[in-house]
Amino acid sequence: MRTTDRFAIGGAVALSLGVAMAYRTTQENSILGNSDRLLTEIMVWWLAFAVALVCLRRAGLRAALVLVLLGTVALRLAAITAVVPLSDDLYRYAWDGQVQASGTSPYRYAPTAPELAELRTDWLFPGAQECEQEIGRPAGCTRINREEVRTIYPPVAQAWFLLGHTLGASELRDLGWELMALVADLATAALLWRLLVARGRDPRWVAVYAWSPVAVLEAVQNGHVDGLATFFVVLAVALAGRRPGWSGAALGVATMIKLYPVLLLPVLLSRRPLRVSTAFVAVCIAGYLPHVLALGGDVLGFLPDYLQEEDYASGDRYLLLRPLGLAGTPATLVAGGLGLAVLAVVLRRLGTARPEDNALLLFGAALLLATPVQPWYGLPLAALAALAVRPAWLAVPAAAYPAFFAVVPDGPSSEAQQIGSAAFAAALLLVLVARQVGHRPKAQAVELPGPPVVKGGGTTSGAPG
Repeated sequence: MRTTDRFAIGGAVALSLGVAMAYRTTQENSILGNSDRLLTEIMVWWLAFAVALVCLRRAGLRAALVLVLLGTVALRLAAITAVVPLSDDLYRYAWDGQVQASGTSPYRYAPTAPELAELRTDWLFPGAQECEQEIGRPAGCTRINREEVRTIYPPVAQAWFLLGHTLGASELRDLGWELMALVADLATAALLWRLLVARGRDPRWVAVYAWSPVAVLEAVQNGHVDGLATFFVVLAVALAGRRPGWSGAALGVATMIKLYPVLLLPVLLSRRPLRVSTAFVAVCIAGYLPHVLALGGDVLGFLPDYLQEEDYASGDRYLLLRPLGLAGTPATLVAGGLGLAVLAVVLRRLGTARPEDNALLLFGAALLLATPVQPWYGLPLAALAALAVRPAWLAVPAAAYPAFFAVVPDGPSSEAQQIGSAAFAAALLLVLVARQVGHRPKAQAVELPGPPVVKGGGTTSGAPG
């Protein structure tokens, strides 16, 4: 048996373990139940994912591509579930879509406002027995999180929620919104495949995104709208330099889905920065202007309180700085200084480094500095790591899971901070070690359908980036 065949078999075995763990996550009901076992299954899945990528690198091209396709489908089929176990965000999506369909701005009222009482359904506002026995909440509960506050989601996300409601996603409840999210997720995977081929790189590395637990769990199983934002982030980076106006507009759309993609705007400024900035700002103004004219500052919804809740306003959230004794204002100043240093490096590399490399460095550094415990914030990072063929960066979203599981069931604590600090420190160490030893798998050109490679340019004719 050839060595490449052995690695293909090893990759299939590791991938099968990942599929089994993906299915197991659907059997644990809720993070508030068997949280220790659920976390163990997810971390075993991350380990299987890493082994599968190592084997994929050494497998023959034909076997590798077959594995990528089969694995992408199998993981998603295994992970889709009737009730999402890790997040309740999609219930807010469904509610915002329903509110908009009734002709009311989602920024005007909180879900429990009496003005919206007639919109309440048994799914989102279940009866007393279901509240107590299935959800573990007092009678009169709702599945929607933070039901006393107005929505936080930007206008393009709201358009997506309205589309989902119009297409009948809520009729299938959790499953309907998972299928909506699956469309955006598969579009991202297809775009990555196309871009890898167009750049003369091996398309097997789409697995860095498509096989990753963060993509399967957060972009599909939990239906996070960050998956849709990820598609437009990849599109914006792909268009950088070649189509500056469209690149800025794509990033504007991503920012109007979830606000944090704005961090990547400097990456797009290597050519025609005024055109990029104008397109970006125009999309943001077009998105928010109708709501601002109607409601004024109320369109910010829960955002200011969210930053306070996450301890960013107080400066106590930076988990990599806490072991150094830094908290409060000093931590904010140090984090800001480090962020500016990374930004300076990125700006100096504009026009010389690939846009995806700059985007990966800037966004990855932002996550390591801010250390959000929400794993789904790492979805754009996973996609950028696939495009840049730098899989070591997947350690960052992987590190968020121990922190997330330490905080959600029991609330913030010093022990949860220690777990989060240790997890993100391990991720940072892995990224640094991988960079030192030369971590990028060989991204050789391959003979696949697509535009011809242009020698010396690193791009292809007709390629968008």
